[in-house]
Amino acid sequence: MSRPKGPYSLHPPVMSVQIENAMDIMIVRNTARRAAGLLGFTPAHQAQLASAAATLADLVLKTGDLHAVHFSGVVNNEKKGIQVSIAMPWLAGISQPNVLIALRSKLGSLVDEILVEGDNPPTVIMVMWRGSTDAGDVDDSSGLG
Repeated sequence: MSRPKGPYSLHPPVMSVQIENAMDIMIVRNTARRAAGLLGFTPAHQAQLASAAATLADLVLKTGDLHAVHFSGVVNNEKKGIQVSIAMPWLAGISQPNVLIALRSKLGSLVDEILVEGDNPPTVIMVMWRGSTDAGDVDDSSGLG
């Protein structure tokens, strides 16, 4: 299984799911919810991430090749979030801007960022950042948190 990649600093949880058959799509969905929950995302954001991850996993399942979906916490300065990444060798040689247009049209409303990194193999990365309604981002100075 390949290691997770990405432009941001990775931190736990780091989870991976191998995609071999249709049942693995359900496992990806559940793992996405669990990882997002561990990182303090609201149930609504957990569901959004689960939908995006399952859609991406379904896409790679259709290739017939084995793929691994990686989930990990990410940090970028003050922002904290979750990253989902999948290496997709079959995208090698395809225009990255075209890949991004297709992915953003299908998944863009569910996640904050979609990136394609590298060439051998290209890795699709989706990132969702925690917002003000997610746990840990509440101002505790009021004594109400």
